[in-house]
Amino acid sequence: MKIVTSVVNNPTFIEIQYYTLKKYFQGEYEFIVFNDAKPFKDYTNEGDIKVRSKIQDVCEKLNITCINIPNIKHRRLGCSAKRCADAMNFILQYQKDNPDKYLLLDSDMFLVDYFDINKYSNYDCAVVLQSRQNHNINYFWNGIYYFNINKMKNLELLNWDCCSECDVGGMMQEWIKKQMKNNIFPNTDEIRKSYSTDKTFHTDDIYFIKHLWSCSWDMSELPKNLENNVELLDFLKNDKRNKNNKFFCEIYDDVFLHYRAGGNWMKEGMEFHNEMTEKLKNYYCIIT
Repeated sequence: MKIVTSVVNNPTFIEIQYYTLKKYFQGEYEFIVFNDAKPFKDYTNEGDIKVRSKIQDVCEKLNITCINIPNIKHRRLGCSAKRCADAMNFILQYQKDNPDKYLLLDSDMFLVDYFDINKYSNYDCAVVLQSRQNHNINYFWNGIYYFNINKMKNLELLNWDCCSECDVGGMMQEWIKKQMKNNIFPNTDEIRKSYSTDKTFHTDDIYFIKHLWSCSWDMSELPKNLENNVELLDFLKNDKRNKNNKFFCEIYDDVFLHYRAGGNWMKEGMEFHNEMTEKLKNYYCIIT
């Protein structure tokens, strides 16, 4: 079992993931960081080319395997989605070359309660369904997924590339279409509305992960298991990115907090993100 993440600019995310996984993940795993920090001056590092080595240093300190993503070509590729897709395909090739069970977490995705991987490992994979209903397209998100590479079929169709009408992972529509065959895709709105219930959406092979979308939920939908998490509630309520009394952060399957936009693709500035992530670090980590 391997848990992997791709980090582009914030070494603190690694520390938070390391300690929250250590505290809340139930089962044995190897944690691997894919280092996607740019070796050139860029908006993602705000001109600091040392971020790449800082990520390596954190991994070395915590004894985490660190694999550098060859991304010099991103200098000529300004689109954040296409950059992300390229990095995701590099990770995907690693997974194919090293078959195992994989849980991938976005760099700013953190466990905030106990999680048993058996929830996903009863299936070939667990994904967050994305839909473009006007174009009859279904694919899945790259921010969190579970792949059992030894069990999944049609691996050659897995592809994180973007496509017309879709962002990162749009080309996954080819794989999921073949896997679903005669199954009917669940409606993403139906999945969203069922969040506070015990209802699950799955086929024999695919588990569809439920989540609370950014700026669509408030305290009334907070999962019961998190109601007494004072630190988390304080962080959610004081997030300057909240809109119309709705939380900017997201929750997946009751236990994964998605800080969201931590790669600075919204260009809010690393000073802002560093301040926010230091708060998270103080809440959830004991760094010695």
